[in-house]
Amino acid sequence: MGIVMDRFLKFLLGTFCALAVSFVCGCVLFYLFTKMNPLDGGLIFKMTDVSTKAFSLGSIPNIGLFYLFLNRENYFSARGVIFSFILIAFYIIFS
Repeated sequence: MGIVMDRFLKFLLGTFCALAVSFVCGCVLFYLFTKMNPLDGGLIFKMTDVSTKAFSLGSIPNIGLFYLFLNRENYFSARGVIFSFILIAFYIIFS
């Protein structure tokens, strides 16, 4: 049971790290595009036409995170990064 939980926690680590990197980079890009504070009143989620572009461009640094996990031989964390790409794609498609 310990091995399965360890793998799952590494998977979650990769997923949450990648989502956090995408969110931070997306907020920075949102600010650069609109010159508005993205965290003010949840503005980044209200302006979906700009936020989807910002999040899709903000997910580019996840490639570096993916290779970092691969070089450290954290394969389950690398799978979590790939899963975060899928979650971001669903957000972009359905928003």
